Amino acid sequence: MKAWKDVWSMTQTKVGLVFAIVVPLLFLVVWMTGYQGTTERLDQLNVGVVAEANDPFIQSLQQAPFTVQTVATETKGLQALDANQVDLVLQKDDATHQLTAHVSQTNAEFANAILERATETISKQLNGEPTFTTSIVTEHAVSDFALSMLPLVLGFVIYIAMMTMGIQFNLVSTILKSRHTKWDLFWSRQLLHGIVLLVVPLLLVSMAHLLTDIDTPFIKLWAFELLVVATCIAVTQMNFALFGPIAPLVNVALIPFQLMTAGNIVPAKMLAPFYQSLGTFLPVPNAVSGFGRLLFMDGSVGTQVLHLSLLFVGSFLVTCLITVWKREGVRQQAMA
Repeated sequence: MKAWKDVWSMTQTKVGLVFAIVVPLLFLVVWMTGYQGTTERLDQLNVGVVAEANDPFIQSLQQAPFTVQTVATETKGLQALDANQVDLVLQKDDATHQLTAHVSQTNAEFANAILERATETISKQLNGEPTFTTSIVTEHAVSDFALSMLPLVLGFVIYIAMMTMGIQFNLVSTILKSRHTKWDLFWSRQLLHGIVLLVVPLLLVSMAHLLTDIDTPFIKLWAFELLVVATCIAVTQMNFALFGPIAPLVNVALIPFQLMTAGNIVPAKMLAPFYQSLGTFLPVPNAVSGFGRLLFMDGSVGTQVLHLSLLFVGSFLVTCLITVWKREGVRQQAMA
């Protein structure tokens, strides 16, 4: 019984039990509430139709569950698709009886599947004599499934790695806090983080280029991965400064929110209202979105860079402020 009392008295024991109970419950609650009613928010999907505003085709689509807007030309429609202003570009050619639908590889899989099925339905409604044929074009499509998974690997797995690293570094600081000042330990951790920033992004991007056919310039991909790693380090480190022993639970608790709002399965705008803008304030959704644009279309990631930079700077400043306010640990006196 003494062993049981000693084990039960340890903080780590209680934290472990909390992990076992809270983590699966949290995933269940977050995902069930976040994805609830997704199919009822089809009006959040935007369809751009190459036509005049008074075209009968536009009028026939007014009853569709999507938000329909006109675009002047196919080129402008594809530009809007790349800018995430529309999720589908439709063009009807009466001369060839061809209905062409453009979706993007950067779109969420769920949205593309719904829009492609809707295009087939619209084509059937148009059919007369002769019948319309449907052509679905995936812009920036990748033939290699491994490449299609790379944004999630580079954007999400790195958060798990930095979170796990933070647990170990925090344990080291806890063990050594009686022998060194808080600032000595703080800057030692930052030095370790600097080593990680030098090694990890370079290693990951080099390996990715070696294993898959990537058109994105190496330096561009490396620079974005460097920012992603730095932000994940800063956010997880801030949580340790804020929450102490329960920080690992907090960092894990962010995972279901980040996976859900990353937008690679369901667009964030189709989630429950509370979750729709949440990804802006988390590292993984910005990272996955940015890598998708870089890898599939070599597009602009200015918005994602801005969000990640603000997250990095804000998290690091909060950590520094908490370190300033934190009481200095009692250092052991050297034995005579």
